[in-house]
Amino acid sequence: MDRGAFTGLAVAGLAATLAISLVIWPAAKTRQSAEQASSTAPRAPLPDTTRILDILSSQPVPSAQDRQAASALNQAGDRAYRRHDHVAAWQAYSNAYPNAPSAHAYVMSGDSHWRDVLSVQRAQRSAAKACPLDNRYFARDLALDVAQHHEVGLALAARSGDRRLLNSAWYRRADQSAACLRALANDYRARPASDCVDLARLDACLGPPLPLP
Repeated sequence: MDRGAFTGLAVAGLAATLAISLVIWPAAKTRQSAEQASSTAPRAPLPDTTRILDILSSQPVPSAQDRQAASALNQAGDRAYRRHDHVAAWQAYSNAYPNAPSAHAYVMSGDSHWRDVLSVQRAQRSAAKACPLDNRYFARDLALDVAQHHEVGLALAARSGDRRLLNSAWYRRADQSAACLRALANDYRARPASDCVDLARLDACLGPPLPLP
């Protein structure tokens, strides 16, 4: 796995070139509740998640220098995330976990990326664009990104056995968001590539910013 590689960038690159008009559909809240409810049921590990966890398990224990670098990058990511600079946050988090893998870096990298997708689209509103983002790559990229970031981070948290982390509001929200995003990706996988993505559903899955420690 390349250091700092982020497979979801295809969607971000696509979104950056599109003028977006975000429509909030009245039914979005209902769909969000149904999708997020799936977080209460155990989720089977995804192949990409298992593959990455196996790779991480085979790697040497990070050195003190690596851990220090990762900590500094996570702190930089947190500062950027709090000021809603999602590009800077993603860059910091995605450079943190190659130094020392952590639940925080993996989850926050994925979360920051999809918040950036929405931010770009809101900044480029255009009434002339009937469908700002279609389903050609969305379902695949979202499913892959959730498997490689949210789910890896949540699995690392579970493996740590850190009850304070597992009982935290951050973990609960991250778990709900991952389940919702996974359900959203599965829904769009069954749809034609020409379908327009309901951005309000993506926004609902992300919800308010995750509560940082």
